[in-house]
Parts: sequence; C-alpha cells; structure tokens
Amino acid sequence: MRAQALVDGKNFSDALRDFDAALALLPADGAVDRARLLSGRGLAYEGLGDWPAALQDYKGSLALAGGDPYVQNSVGNCHASLGEWQAARQAFLESSEGFQRAAGFRRGRSTTPRLDGAVFAASNAALMLAQLGDEEGAMHEMEGVARRAPGSVDMRAALAALYWRRGDEARAESEWEFACNSITTGCTKYTDSDWLLRIRRWPPIMVEYLSNFLKLRSSPK
Repeated sequence: MRAQALVDGKNFSDALRDFDAALALLPADGAVDRARLLSGRGLAYEGLGDWPAALQDYKGSLALAGGDPYVQNSVGNCHASLGEWQAARQAFLESSEGFQRAAGFRRGRSTTPRLDGAVFAASNAALMLAQLGDEEGAMHEMEGVARRAPGSVDMRAALAALYWRRGDEARAESEWEFACNSITTGCTKYTDSDWLLRIRRWPPIMVEYLSNFLKLRSSPK
C-alpha cells in the first residue's frame, strides 16, 4: 500500500495521513487489518521521533492481533528511546521468546528471519541490562547470544566494550579482532558513536563503554 511505501521512502508525514485515512475506512470487525495499519503507522511516528504515539499504536496493534514479536521489538525500541530501560528490556525479552515460540523453531525448522529476530531481540535485552547497571548479567547474556550466533558483530563489539571495562584487555581485543576481521559485515559502523546511538539504538552507557575501548583508555569504576 502507498502508506507503507511512503514510510520506506522516509516521507513520514504523508504516510501518517494515508494511514489515518485507511484506518477511518475500516469496518468495525476489521481487527487484523487495523492491527496491521496501527503497526505501520507506529513506524511513521517513529520516523518522526514521536515515541509516545508510536508506542500507543504498537500496543494497540498487539492488543488486536496478539504478540507479534516484530511489533514487540518495536515496543522495546520506543521504551528505550524514552529512557524506560526496564520496560524496554521486558519488551525485548518477550519479543525474543515470541520468535522462539514460532512453529518449528525448536525442531530444526526455524527460518532465518525467526532466528535473526530472536537473536536481535535477545541482544537488545542484554544491552538494556547493561544500561540498568547489571554489567555481569549483561555480559553473561551477551556471551550466550554470541555462542548462539557467532557471526553477531553486535554482541562481539558489546563484549569487547565490557571486557575492556573490567580490565580484561586481551579478551576485549580478541572479540574486537574477530568482529572486524572474521565476520563478513565487519565492524566499521561500530566505530561511529552517532550511528550506534541513533540508528542501532544502543543505550548510552554501552556507547560510552565502546567509545572508551576504541580510544584505548579504561573507564572509571
């Protein structure tokens, strides 16, 4: 539909108008279509930085159509953008669990999107835990994700930051070296703090820790 194409083209204001018009035309019993339109409009609100409105639409979508793990991850993103770290973590955990509950996931038939979604949501949850101050717990979860998805640059970079912070320089350098030279996508984006904060949406404390590592100086306790 045109509204989604407008979102993809980052024409968020026009997309909102199209979503509003489409929602106004829906019959009262069109719950599934309404859920789909609300999640799409949520993306448009996100594009405009209106996190409360996006959050309201995502939650409305979930209420109508159940626990879509993609939408649940978007709920986490909104909470994180509002600085609501605990709520964000809970949403990311629910998203990861939702992907894993998908039919066939535990019987060797999980699709790549499901696996990638579960890994991404679990990564987000671990990052939130670091922002909440539980660095040991975050490290443990990140190590689990890295074992499950060895090609995750995201978790390799995060582990490098936390290992460096705790003074384990050899492990920090090893993780970073692996991320940069042994994974196809490489680590270049992770050297850009602005990208890491605004686009990848790492929480501020983890952006700071990785920056400290990249500057080759220890973070104060």
